[in-house]
Amino acid sequence: MRNVAELAEAIDAIAPQVLALTDAPGMSVAVGIEDDVAYARGFGTADLATGRPMDTDTVGPTGSDAKPYTGVAAMQLVEAGIVELDGPVNDHLGGLRIVNPHGERPITLRDLLTHRSGLGTTMGFWSLVPPPPLDEHLRRVFKDKRTDMYGGGLMPLWATPVGIHRQYANTGIALVGLLVQHANPDGVSFSEWVRRRIFEPLGMTSTCFPPAQTPEHVPAHIDERRSVGYATVGGLRLRLPPLHAADYPAGSALTTPSDHARFLLAIAGGGRGVLSGDAVDEMLTPQDPIGLAGANTGLVWNVFEHGTDDAYFGHGGEWMWGWHNVARTYRHHRVCVVVNVNQFDLGDQGSSDRPSHLAGRLIIDVVNAWVRGEDPRPRRDEAGARSHLVGLMVADRLGGRLGIGTPLTDEQVADIAAAVHPGPGVPWDPHAFVAAVREVGAVEGGLPAVADVWRSSIPTSMRDLLSRQLGVPGLAKTAELLEGLL
Repeated sequence: MRNVAELAEAIDAIAPQVLALTDAPGMSVAVGIEDDVAYARGFGTADLATGRPMDTDTVGPTGSDAKPYTGVAAMQLVEAGIVELDGPVNDHLGGLRIVNPHGERPITLRDLLTHRSGLGTTMGFWSLVPPPPLDEHLRRVFKDKRTDMYGGGLMPLWATPVGIHRQYANTGIALVGLLVQHANPDGVSFSEWVRRRIFEPLGMTSTCFPPAQTPEHVPAHIDERRSVGYATVGGLRLRLPPLHAADYPAGSALTTPSDHARFLLAIAGGGRGVLSGDAVDEMLTPQDPIGLAGANTGLVWNVFEHGTDDAYFGHGGEWMWGWHNVARTYRHHRVCVVVNVNQFDLGDQGSSDRPSHLAGRLIIDVVNAWVRGEDPRPRRDEAGARSHLVGLMVADRLGGRLGIGTPLTDEQVADIAAAVHPGPGVPWDPHAFVAAVREVGAVEGGLPAVADVWRSSIPTSMRDLLSRQLGVPGLAKTAELLEGLL
C-alpha cells in the first residue's frame, strides 16, 4: 500500500524551498494515483498585485503540454477508421496541400506526431492580437514558406526530407489540429471536438482548448480563476502583454493540474473512455531516440525507460512569457504528477536550468523517489540538510579530492563551524555541519565513505534541490554516478 501521507508531507516541506530557489511567484501541484487525484495543493501567489494565493482551483496555460490532447484527438479518428496513421494528411486538411520540397513521399499523420515531417522549428506564430482562423493562418504559412523567429530568417520552413530527422515543430501539431477539425464526423471545430471527446468524458470541467485565450473563447468560470504569468530576469518580475499563438492546437489549452492528472490517469489506465488500449500502446511505443539514454519520442508523448517497470511518459510546455507546465506518468505504477508554475524566465538558459522548468522538475524528483519505493520526506529541516551537505563538501574538498591523507581534527572542524558567516536569510546549523565532516572522516573512507554519507543523509528527492541551492547543480549527478560505481 502506498503511503500517500509521506508523499504529501514531502511535497509540502520541499515546495516552499523550490519557490525560494527559483523565485517563482506560485506553483500548483497534483498527484494522481490509479483512478483519482490523491494530492493537490497550491503554493505561493497566483497574482502578486492582489495577493490572491495559488490554489488547487487556479487555472494556468499548459503550453505544449496540451499537445497530447491534440494527439489523442487525432488517434480517435484513426480508431474510427476515418484517418490512417500512415496515410497522407493532405486527404484531410480541407483542401490545403502541404508538400515537403526535400521529400519524395507524402507527409503522414505519424510524421507530424513524431516531429519528422521535415518542418523546421517554429515558435507558434505569436501575436499581440487574436489570430485568424486556423485554416487561414496555415494557408498563409505554407504560401509564404517562412518560419516565425526573427522574421523567418533564422530557420527555413522546410529543414529536412520527410521522416529523416526529428525537429520539434509547433506548426506540425497545428496541422494535426486542422486535420481533426476537418475530419471529425461531428463537423465541429477542433476546440469543440476535444471538449466533447476528451474533456467532457473525463470530467475535466476546468479545462478548455480555445483558439485564443480571450473571454470570447474561454468560459467565464475558467477565465476568472486564471493565474497571472510573470516573466522574470535578474530578480525582476514583469507582467507582459497577453500573447496569442496562431498554431493554437500546439498549446493554447487552459487547465488545472488536477484536471490534467485525470487525463493522464485515463491514458495510464488504457484510454478509459477516450481511447482504446491498443491506441494508447501505439502512442507510447518509442518511435525515435531524442538524444538521452532511454529517452524516445512516441506519438506526441516523450517516452522514457520503455519496457521497464519504472517506464514513464510525459510532456512539458510553456506559454509566453509567464507560465510553465510539466507532467510525468508512471504507467506501470498508475501514478502521475502535474506541476504548473506562473513564471517564465527571459534568459536563454537551457530548458532544464530555466527556473520555471527547474521548479517543476524538482517536484517531480519527489514523486519519482516515492514511486521507486523511497521515503521522500526530508530527514532534516532545511538548515540541517544544507549544513550537512556543506560539511560533506568541505570534507571532500579538504581531503579526498586533494588526496590529503591526514583527517581534520575535531578542533579544526569546530573552528571552521564557528567562523562561518551565513548570508542574510541563509539557514545554518553548525551541529549538522560538524556531524557531516566527522562522519566522512576527511579522507579515511575515500569515495565509498562520501557516497555512503550522501545516500544515508540526503534523500533522492532533495539532492538536486540542495545542490542547486549551494550553486553546484552537478553534485546530484556526481552522487548518482558514485552510487553506480560503488
